[in-house]
Amino acid sequence: MKRIILAAALLACATTPFAQGSEVPKSQCDPKPEYPGRLVMQSDSRAKVFNNDVKKYADCMKKYVADRQAATKENSDAANAAIEEYNTVMKKINAAVDEAKQQ
Repeated sequence: MKRIILAAALLACATTPFAQGSEVPKSQCDPKPEYPGRLVMQSDSRAKVFNNDVKKYADCMKKYVADRQAATKENSDAANAAIEEYNTVMKKINAAVDEAKQQ
């Protein structure tokens, strides 16, 4: 039970330095498209330009979100690896203590 609590505490603390030590980059998806209005959108060329701007913005935002999700996964994987390392070390220590008690 103590191991589970300690592992949870380590996991909570493992992500804290990342949040405090580095700035999360803001999206650089500019310019943000603005709807030009119904009358302007009646022009096919203007509607095409607007739709292209919306598509570029959406693609940029999707890439930004995918990048942030990848960074989050890397942080989570590192935290999980730290927990596994801790558990392995503690198992070895506990086994050594138990063996020492039996001698």
